[in-house]
Amino acid sequence: MASVNPEPPGEDAADAATSLEPMKGRRRRWPRRTLIGVSILVVIALILGGAAWFYLGYRLNQIPRVAVKHLVTEKPNGAPINILLVGSDSRAFVGNNKKLQQQNGNPAVQTGQRSDVIIIVRLAPKTKGIEMLSIPRDTWVPIPGTGGSNRINASFNSGPSGLVSAIEQDFHIPINHYVEANFPGFSNVVSALHGVYLDFPDRVKDNNSGLHIRKTGCQLVTGGQALALVRSRDLYYYSHGQWHYDGNGDFSRIRRQQAFFHAVIRRANSEITNPIAISNFLGAATHDLVVDKSFSSSEIRNLGLGFRGVAAGSLLTEVMPTREAVYNGSDILLPDPKLDTRMVAKFLAFGSPRQKKSSKATSSTTAPTTTSLAVTGTTSVPVIDNAKNYPEPWNPTAC
Repeated sequence: MASVNPEPPGEDAADAATSLEPMKGRRRRWPRRTLIGVSILVVIALILGGAAWFYLGYRLNQIPRVAVKHLVTEKPNGAPINILLVGSDSRAFVGNNKKLQQQNGNPAVQTGQRSDVIIIVRLAPKTKGIEMLSIPRDTWVPIPGTGGSNRINASFNSGPSGLVSAIEQDFHIPINHYVEANFPGFSNVVSALHGVYLDFPDRVKDNNSGLHIRKTGCQLVTGGQALALVRSRDLYYYSHGQWHYDGNGDFSRIRRQQAFFHAVIRRANSEITNPIAISNFLGAATHDLVVDKSFSSSEIRNLGLGFRGVAAGSLLTEVMPTREAVYNGSDILLPDPKLDTRMVAKFLAFGSPRQKKSSKATSSTTAPTTTSLAVTGTTSVPVIDNAKNYPEPWNPTAC
């Protein structure tokens, strides 16, 4: 038998190697293509991110700015910042609109402006903590530049500089920046977020502010009703088959304002990924908010991004203690020097580095400035608006 010569050694291996080359090439190309695709997506994301960044700056640049005296330059390196938040009761926006006059008042009768809401917001960038200290509008203090005393909201009638000066002089709280929202500003900002959710244990109403909550439970509150809620000072709640008068005036209203801000934080967190809602929010801000000239767009943007996603539970709320009194037949609130000193010291310590105690250390917080008045009906117990003294179970909470 003739023998069959085997194929030369190595040819099968060579052919096999040759046949595998295209497969190797295909296997290497698809990861490269994927990598290129991912790179393109990253570039697009960066471009869109940059566009969003520039758009945010563009929008923030449109916010009106005013000159405010007596502001204190904030400390560097992430130190806490004090921002004075004011809700103006100016009726200038109403004009001759009869419906708006019915809801908000006639600008021809209610002239000038007062600060309906006075809140000092302390931001601690390093800890993402927020504390809000409310000052009741009827607190009676010396008004700088007048030689006399009045309710603190009267210092706003000549502009924001007067209110900043009054807070710094009377309570010794440095103010770094100023933010003002008028009546439609509150409403439009809430509408831009598509409303906020509040839980009402009872039906409530206030014919003076236009508030009418007709059902109980957690519900969406839109711009107009949110504004009526934060303005309400004559609230009635429905319980046990009849309407009851709140009777706590500004203190109860401050509690509702605090619930409102908690609800805004929760709602903002839920809408943070909605570009339309964010755009509407920025649009409302540019038309209805006013800030001081030193509050740059870049600082606002950095603060906003730094506190993005902060939990509503990170917001602490306080109210300046006062004593109820009657002066010339009108109800007023007198500062309580001892308690106010403690409150201010606690507020200014929020977000600041802890200092070692020393037996020789003295308090750096000065007692608030007061004035001697011939008052009647002064309460022997100071008004401290907390859950123990003012439970107010009919007021809403964020939900």
